[in-house]
Amino acid sequence: MNTTVVSSRGQVVIPVEARKKLNIEEGDILSVKIEEGERIVLKPARKKRVPKGVVERTSGLLSDMEMSGREFVEKLRRGSGRRLDELEGGR
Repeated sequence: MNTTVVSSRGQVVIPVEARKKLNIEEGDILSVKIEEGERIVLKPARKKRVPKGVVERTSGLLSDMEMSGREFVEKLRRGSGRRLDELEGGR
């Protein structure tokens, strides 16, 4: 059994032997599932990959925001609700 360390950002490195055996490459999308309370299972979700360079180009994009991610999502939801009301004629 291999071990890995969780980084301060919650990232883990999948050992090279496991990546080779499962043909996991940079940009592959993995599904994460918690089983039996203490087991984390990572499975290749599909072979479609995140376009090369997207992570690097978008990393930290919103880091200078003055609100949390949760607050940002709530603000977007409130705004979309108002817009939907406008489109539906103010119902």
